[in-house]
Formats: sequence, structure tokens, C-alpha cells
Amino acid sequence: MMLKMNLFLAFLAIGSILFAGCISPQDSPGISTQTPPTSPVPQNTPVQTTGTAAPLPVTTVATFTRDQVSELFIDIAFGCDNTRVNKFSPSSDNHMFYSLEGQVRDDDIIFMKNFTRNYNRLMSVEAFSDDPFSSQGNPIVIYPLNSLDSLEKSFIACQELDQKSGVPLYIIYKPIIEQPSGRKEVITKIYLNSDLQGPERNHYLERAMLHYLGFPGQTYSYPDSVFFYNTQTNVDLSAIDVEAVRTMYNPGVYQGMTVEEVRRLLLNN
Repeated sequence: MMLKMNLFLAFLAIGSILFAGCISPQDSPGISTQTPPTSPVPQNTPVQTTGTAAPLPVTTVATFTRDQVSELFIDIAFGCDNTRVNKFSPSSDNHMFYSLEGQVRDDDIIFMKNFTRNYNRLMSVEAFSDDPFSSQGNPIVIYPLNSLDSLEKSFIACQELDQKSGVPLYIIYKPIIEQPSGRKEVITKIYLNSDLQGPERNHYLERAMLHYLGFPGQTYSYPDSVFFYNTQTNVDLSAIDVEAVRTMYNPGVYQGMTVEEVRRLLLNN
């Protein structure tokens, strides 16, 4: 009897253990340690310029002296039959305007507007208003070759020719006009060959604008300069170009100065 009771109790204990195992709770799901995806950090990429824009010069460490800047200013402020400083003094009430005539393209207008905005910023002057065009502005005339060939040769102050064909690309024209009062006056018109395309066309548009701002000359010393005598495509003012052009706005520089007077002011000789 005792043996039967022990067997019963053992059986009951084993059954309880098995039953408890069947109803034990499942392990709780673990908390996810995966972090949410983060937004990518924006990268600074250079703005792409188009062929119609006037690009700004790249900031570089200056490797030129004050005397070199002054010499370049003298080179570009004189030349093309210009023996005195022709200084335009800008202000909020006195802006430079251009008159585009002839075979003008939309890209010409875009390029010139970009140049005038950049010029104001680089020179820290208000040389141009938001719209630099006026029918009474300084004329830039874009004509075909046959029209350029018909210009009176005695009024051509200087010109640049295509190095291969010899055809004129850019003409500074100074005819003598008789006013109603009878007084005779020399005026300036700048002509461009309408066949000019792309960077070459933009280069001469820029040269025309700079001419009216008081920079008719060239340099033989700086091949990367917009004013270099042997370039026909550069539109980027170099670092020394910018400093030389800024010299025009030196308070000591005034309208009508001679080369000797500029040398005394800037070079003390």
C-alpha cells in the first residue's frame, strides 16, 4: 500500500512540472537598438556657370606688389589714342549706361547684365543700376563685316583683327560730329563683328564695357589678364586686374590726368 502511495506522489510531481513548463510565458521581445536613418549632410558643390555669365575671379593669394598694380593701371588707363585719364565717377545719381545696337542676341544682354552686377560688387562702387541699358547710353554696335568695312577709316582710333583672316573683330571709332551750334565734337562708338561667337564675343563685349569705364589700354606683362594684348577669349578679371581697376577709384585719381601725373601720384616718380 505504501509503495503504491509513493508511486502516485512521484507521478503527480512529474506531471506538475511538465504542466508548468507548458504554460510558462514566452520571452518578451527585445527592444530594438536600430537607430533611425539620418538625413544626408548636404555637400557644398560649386555653382556651375554658363557660357553667358561673367564669372567672378577665383580668390588667390596676391603675388604682386603695389608698384606692379600701379604699372598695370597706367597700361590700361592709357592707350588707343587716349592720353589722359577718362574717369567715370559713379554715384547713386550717376550711373553708366550702354546702348546695344545692331545684331544683338539675348545672350549678349544676359552677359552684360551679369558683368555690371559683378563689377559693382568687386569694385565696391555703384557704377551701374539694375538695368544698365539706355537708348542714350554709350553705344556698342554689333555689325556684319560688310558694314564694318564701310566705316570711314580715318575715324578708326584702334582695332583688333583676327590673327588668321585679318578681318576686324573690334573697332574703336571716333568720328567728328558737328553740333547744331556749329561746335565740333569727337564722339566714341565701339563696333563688334557680328560673326563673333561664344567666349570671343563675350570677351569683346567686356572689353567694350571696360573701355567706356576708362580702360582702353592693353598689357604685355600678364597673359592671364583680360587686357592682355594677345587674348581674344578671356572674360575673367585676374586678381591683379581687379586691383588695377580699383585704382581708378583712388580719390587722388581724377579726370584728365596725364601719364606723368599718375606716375607721380602712384609711383612717386
